[in-house]
Amino acid sequence: MINRLASPQLLIVGFGYTAHYVTQKARQAGMSVMGTTRNEALLGYNARYDCELIHFSEKSIESALKKASHILISAPPIPDVGDPMLAHFSDLLKKNIKHVRWIGYLSSTGVYGDHQGNWVNESSPLLSLGSQGKLRLFVEEQWISFASAYQLPLTIFRLAGIYGPQRNALARLMAGKSETVVKEGHFFSRIHVEDIASAVLLAMQHLKKGATIYNMADDEPAPSNEVDDYAASLLGLAPLKKIPHELATLSPMAKVFYSQNKRVSNVKVKSELSLQWMYPTYREGLTHLLNSERYE
Repeated sequence: MINRLASPQLLIVGFGYTAHYVTQKARQAGMSVMGTTRNEALLGYNARYDCELIHFSEKSIESALKKASHILISAPPIPDVGDPMLAHFSDLLKKNIKHVRWIGYLSSTGVYGDHQGNWVNESSPLLSLGSQGKLRLFVEEQWISFASAYQLPLTIFRLAGIYGPQRNALARLMAGKSETVVKEGHFFSRIHVEDIASAVLLAMQHLKKGATIYNMADDEPAPSNEVDDYAASLLGLAPLKKIPHELATLSPMAKVFYSQNKRVSNVKVKSELSLQWMYPTYREGLTHLLNSERYE
């Protein structure tokens, strides 16, 4: 367990969707939590998130770093810049490095690129040709170099597609989605946001110097149309209209997703952290969201 007597304090840089759930787990473990935001209306203690939200500015970051024992980087990378924390506040981080016991970085399985439906693990070739995948990889390397220079434990979490309350196939159907894209032999990997949060907290307790990389994906990669059909069945709806991939009108982001076909292995994270997912497949995840009325 995290040592409660040491008053551990977590700083989350980029307080978005996943950070909310990490905060819940951290508070249950006895940690205090600070999170950065650019929304001035949210600044100060936020009862909804049970944490202190601070502005992503030099004065606020300097004050936070004087207290932070653990740092989770959840902010997205910036083109031509890389990681915003390292780009703007690396000197402050170095100045306060003696307080820091652990750094985590939320990355993406997009760094693997297309593996033609084959399984990938943390040692697989990084084949991403897209700008976002390359940018994520660049930031991973930034943090690996930083952690190595200061002999700090660093955990990189390569996240598959995130789903959970408000972000899931059930909610999309309730919002009017009526079609699903079918691409034969194409797999997506996904992970429930609460399972991400559990793994992050466990990683804080398994400290070792240097960088550790974990894939974060559930046990069953599956085509997106299968997930849509299962969600429809839970809601008592007819199966969605099937649109062949070659005829589908896709957003730029969706085009990238469908250009990369891989199944992401979670063997390493489950083994090293002695971890079992709360939601090992999309079926358990969606069923729980429906039964707990947390899908919208």
